[in-house]
Amino acid sequence: MKPTTRSFLKVLFASLVCIAGSATVVLSANVTLRWDANVPAPEGYRVFARESSQAFNYSNPIWEENSTTCTLIGLTEGVTYHFVVRAFDGDLESADSAEVTYTPAVDVPNQAPSADAGSNQTVYENEPVILDGSASSDTDGSVTGYHWVQTAGAGVDIQNDAAARTSFTAPVVGLDGDILSFRLTVSDNDGMSSTANTLITVLKSASTDIDGDNVPDVLDVFPNDPAEWADNDGDGTGDNQDPDDDDDGMTDEWEIAYGLDPLNDDSALDSDGDGVSNFMEFTSDTNPTAAPTNAAPDAPVVDAAMQVERVGLTPVLVSGTYFDADHDDHFRSQWQISTESDFETLILDETSETQLTAYTVGDLVLDGETVYYWRVRFVDARNGLSDWSDTSIFTTVDSTDDANTNGIPDTQEVDASVDVNENGIFDYLEDNIMAVNTVEGQSIVGVEVVTEKVSLISVKSLPTDTLADQSVKMGFGLVGFKLYLQQGLDTATVRIYFSTPVPGDARLYKYIADTGWQEYANAVFAPDGKSVALVLEDGGTGDEDGVKNGVIVDPSGISYTDPVSSDSASVSTGSASSDGGGGGGCFISAGTSDRNMFGAIASNAALPVVLMILATGGVLAAACRRTPGNL
Repeated sequence: MKPTTRSFLKVLFASLVCIAGSATVVLSANVTLRWDANVPAPEGYRVFARESSQAFNYSNPIWEENSTTCTLIGLTEGVTYHFVVRAFDGDLESADSAEVTYTPAVDVPNQAPSADAGSNQTVYENEPVILDGSASSDTDGSVTGYHWVQTAGAGVDIQNDAAARTSFTAPVVGLDGDILSFRLTVSDNDGMSSTANTLITVLKSASTDIDGDNVPDVLDVFPNDPAEWADNDGDGTGDNQDPDDDDDGMTDEWEIAYGLDPLNDDSALDSDGDGVSNFMEFTSDTNPTAAPTNAAPDAPVVDAAMQVERVGLTPVLVSGTYFDADHDDHFRSQWQISTESDFETLILDETSETQLTAYTVGDLVLDGETVYYWRVRFVDARNGLSDWSDTSIFTTVDSTDDANTNGIPDTQEVDASVDVNENGIFDYLEDNIMAVNTVEGQSIVGVEVVTEKVSLISVKSLPTDTLADQSVKMGFGLVGFKLYLQQGLDTATVRIYFSTPVPGDARLYKYIADTGWQEYANAVFAPDGKSVALVLEDGGTGDEDGVKNGVIVDPSGISYTDPVSSDSASVSTGSASSDGGGGGGCFISAGTSDRNMFGAIASNAALPVVLMILATGGVLAAACRRTPGNL
């Protein structure tokens, strides 16, 4: 019989609530309902349910008992259900309670977080490195934990391996560098985790000097030994300790004493042409550079030029006729310049095989408004040395191309905003770097001193069209610079910067008047191609003045496969030019005027005389000749 509704049976409408709901199986859920009991207590209660698009079916309760709570199971996740309760007593049944709804949540399995260890990086040794995992995420929760672990490469100390963003210091590495690998593990709030990896490539720094010998590790054969940095013969013993750097069986001390080359095997040569090899001369303890019967050349006779005569900064020293009694060929000439009449301290000491009777003083070697003394001697084909010539004197004019005396020609000054080494500081505010606009092109070249206790005095861009050897084409050209080294220093490390990167096949060259172009084998280019580092030795390769005197003058430049030709930035060591130091000249000597001076000297073997071509500003004012008798 269909139950009859009676108004005295009622369920308090506000009392029906959903007190719990949970998933029981995949795509299935349950709910617990509770309501207040009727007074007096009825026979029982019936629960009816419907979905949102349906009506209640009062003839088919989904639950019927005399309890005031019930748990319904088998609900479909994501479906909204509506519930009412009716009290009944026999065939009597109350009206609906208040209606409640419940939508079982869709149970989505937890998704693992996404780990992001950041991009791969390339750094230099001793630089700080940031490991950044802050881009890691979790789509259905939150990232609650980070853990960094190094998996490869030289060991480092990670500052905080549990932080999203942490750091370490790049280790000191070998010449080939090193690759460090790191793994990041991230965890989410439901206990799941994932990992990601990142690589840090560590490059050898061009300025790192572990042993403090002023030679960067990239150029130091013995980077951990402050007393050694080179091994010319590759025997594992440094040149400073090795008594025979070229491994030719003759000691360096002996070779230097007789003017032989201690860095090249010349043991089989016969320097004095007496039929006895240098090695046999060494074992016999005889002079390898002068045969017993060899007559030395006559000493050059120097015209004692007056001190008041003033010359430019790139004078040409000219020698008269060479004469040797036993007719040996003129092999070499040794030229010296000093600020002291006894030549105790040398400004220049060069022995040339090509500049035999005329020597061009390179740019930046001489200072303005200075009195200089110079002399020359000849060397014959059997290494017989003449006596030194008499001493001649000259005074240089003050430089006219650097009015503000900042070491840079006024016409080559760069804008105050230039920062060619890209360190965030304008170059003109730094003491260890100078930059110039090149005279051949629109580029900027900067020179930076890396070694402490070394001062950068001047930098100058020079034209290349006056060079005799045009076989090497410059990309960024040559740049000349002058360094002062404090007492006790023998080497200086510099870095040359370019405003335009050079390609991977770029090489650094120096121009030497005797031999032409010479490559700097120890030059180290930066990975970005915008700078090159090199070590220069006072009096050694790369030092224009050729003497260990606390001053290094170096002109060098870049060449590569396809350099810019007409618009490239270039400088050179060229001979006396019209840029800055003054070109042209006046020949000062004793005697009457003779414009065919060189022809006259060349044809007069009985009158050996040393002349100086004085660069005084660009106009060939006069040519005159004076004999010693007229002094």
